[in-house]
Amino acid sequence: MKKILLIAAVALLFTVSCSNNSSRPGENTDPDDDPLTDDTDYDSEEQVPDEENDSETEDNLDFESGFIALESVDYVLKNYDHNTTGKAMMWYNFQPADENPEEKPLFVFYNGGPGSASAIVFLYNTAKRTGDQAFSEDSFAENASSWTRFGNLLYVDARQTGFSYGIVDDPSDSSARSSYFSASNFNVFADAADFIRVILRFLESHPSLKSNPVVLAGESYGGTRSTAILNVLLNVADYAEKNRQFYDEALFNEIAAHFKGIDPSIDGMPSKEAVAKQFGGQILIQPLVAGQEQFDAEGKLLEQSDSPLYIIEKETGQIFNPCGSNSRCDKHNNALYYVQRAGRDYYSYRRPSNWLFDYTDVGAAKMLQMPMFGEFILNDPKKINELYAENRGGAFRYSSTGNGYLKNPPSDTAFENLPEIEKIIMKARIGQRGAKPLSSGNLESVFGELPPYDEYFVDLSYEINLTFSTAAIDHYDTINGEMFLENIRTVRTFITQAEEDIIIYSKGIPESLKSFEGVSDVTLEEDSFTVSFSDGQSVEVTFPFYPESSHSVPVNQPAKLVKKWLEKQTM
Repeated sequence: MKKILLIAAVALLFTVSCSNNSSRPGENTDPDDDPLTDDTDYDSEEQVPDEENDSETEDNLDFESGFIALESVDYVLKNYDHNTTGKAMMWYNFQPADENPEEKPLFVFYNGGPGSASAIVFLYNTAKRTGDQAFSEDSFAENASSWTRFGNLLYVDARQTGFSYGIVDDPSDSSARSSYFSASNFNVFADAADFIRVILRFLESHPSLKSNPVVLAGESYGGTRSTAILNVLLNVADYAEKNRQFYDEALFNEIAAHFKGIDPSIDGMPSKEAVAKQFGGQILIQPLVAGQEQFDAEGKLLEQSDSPLYIIEKETGQIFNPCGSNSRCDKHNNALYYVQRAGRDYYSYRRPSNWLFDYTDVGAAKMLQMPMFGEFILNDPKKINELYAENRGGAFRYSSTGNGYLKNPPSDTAFENLPEIEKIIMKARIGQRGAKPLSSGNLESVFGELPPYDEYFVDLSYEINLTFSTAAIDHYDTINGEMFLENIRTVRTFITQAEEDIIIYSKGIPESLKSFEGVSDVTLEEDSFTVSFSDGQSVEVTFPFYPESSHSVPVNQPAKLVKKWLEKQTM
């Protein structure tokens, strides 16, 4: 049974009160052992540029936020399904490396959902500043585990999520808004194409970074997104010959132009080797990479005697009834039902239900307050023209002014086409807030009042989740696992293994890969697994274990996440 995960809308969390205590379960708090701690004294006034004080880094690479416009594009899916995307304005935030950014790789961070903003990974312990209430109850803190220590950071919100918004000719027309929420805009390949365009256009507008290594860093559904992005890029020559299930001529030409700009000797589409020189690494945080096969494998493992479900059973007294040999019982769904009945969190099974949502709502609420917004993005949002209501021509966020998720509570009919487990998760999310939206803070007082179908920030869109489930190729399709296996032959891959996550029960990832054609064996070692292919090639995937960590490893163990990656990377 398909499950539309609200995976990356959530990222969370360990037991921490809203205090300034920054220690975390399973995290080494000794600064001498933490490769990222130092005695740097940060001055917030120097880091937030204004007209009188521009603290620019070398070669004008400075903290920067804004929008990248996406035009309407025609493409083909599954070799027969002709589609056209709608226009969109894609939000990004760029944070340069602390030293010599021109020489450092670009890490592209995003959450997933699908339908989730990238605010969680941005606000919780990867960026220059953190909104984690473990470090500051009501404000921000300088992040000791910032990835700017060794790279440039680019955060991107997917179409219609976070600050990104869609565009139609007449947004007051509800039928025009509704038609935008179609599988043409929301499927695995259209989503990947959006991100490829944003990344390439960002690189094009920053010449000093144009040829630098790029590392994709996706959480949850972000793993599926990374898989499709890399597969299209690495095999663009084959895609351009119409040998794959996706054809977007304009995109392929843009990819070719980018690589020719790096190496003028490239004639036509770049080779896999040429692409891999730049796009040669991925960091996947609790990812979905193998479609339904991954969930099937997870379900089987969750019924074994060492499953965390039996720990929940012992602690709560709530009996777990496994599916066993009942073929009509979906083992993974059954596990999620059980965790909910036991009053625990699917994303962090030691914690109570909805705790993850409550926790991460705090950080987002901080960001949506002026002038705190500018403190987080480290540049002046008042200078971003596209944020002002008067400049958002054609902008909208909801198909209806009455059923937009997080704008107003949707009716039960909105969930009719969802599998039962998605209905439960969606309704729990809405119920957790008492059917109230995540406030846009005081942004309207600065940028202007918006019409009821628009919003400055949307953390999660149920309409996108619903639409993805109708796509010809969605995140449960077998093609996702096939592309992932093809990618890891070329791309260095790092996958987290968080102990407390049930939605993505990490052990299911290597187990699921055994079921794919062309794989002869998958062996699990300490902090890695090796995929052996039938043609004789073997590939090692870094797979470190994070005890006491939830679905969002950066929340629980930010320094350890960085340290483990640094131990394995070669860039």
